[in-house]
Amino acid sequence: MRWMAGIVLALWIAMGLLLTLQPVHPAPGQVVSDNGIPFRTIAIYLANGESPFWVRQFAGNLFLLLPVGLLGPMVVPALNGWLRLFTVALAMSLAIEVAQLWIPNRSADVDDVMLNVAGGMLGYAIFTLFRLGSRRPSPVADGR
Repeated sequence: MRWMAGIVLALWIAMGLLLTLQPVHPAPGQVVSDNGIPFRTIAIYLANGESPFWVRQFAGNLFLLLPVGLLGPMVVPALNGWLRLFTVALAMSLAIEVAQLWIPNRSADVDDVMLNVAGGMLGYAIFTLFRLGSRRPSPVADGR
């Protein structure tokens, strides 16, 4: 199971890097700019919740690192701790955003970092719930 989780995680990270570290071609009139003000871009996402484009942007940022939280502790047991996982998700997200400063038509955005890390922590919460659920004895096993 651990090796399968490792393969899935590696493929997910590779695809995420491919999507986030290549130049993009914005639609006519679309402005691409860096953002260092927290919640500025998130406010745009929320204000445009009916737009498939903005929903994809929000979901993509939220789910980019979710597998790191969900599968990371299985693949790398040292990541089994919320602070360690938070640190790894933060470092990964910051590395992507800093790299995007030099990629044409990409932008670095503090809100992307916040959503990426939130996704990683959501994945870790799901991992923790599954782990706790698997430790409980079943009612059949303990005679209830």
